[in-house]
Amino acid sequence: MHEPAGFPRIQHEAVVRLLAADLVGEQPVLESLRGLRAEFADLPERLDAPKRSRRRFRTGRAYVLLNHRLARRIVQARTDWLDEVERELG
Repeated sequence: MHEPAGFPRIQHEAVVRLLAADLVGEQPVLESLRGLRAEFADLPERLDAPKRSRRRFRTGRAYVLLNHRLARRIVQARTDWLDEVERELG
């Protein structure tokens, strides 16, 4: 904890799939990525579950809220990325 935190690794299988478009074509990649829509749509509700249960905890509430907001921003960024991919390939 005494060392500065490094930049977090950004890993996402969808990025690898997009890079494979040169090998397999854009249409199969686009179809496989569109499957993320349902999962992305489900994430806000899943993110709300810990938000409801955190009311039981008196300590660490601010830390939970900070992480919860970060998770929402990450989900939004990935949703925006998928929108962009669909515009470019669709």
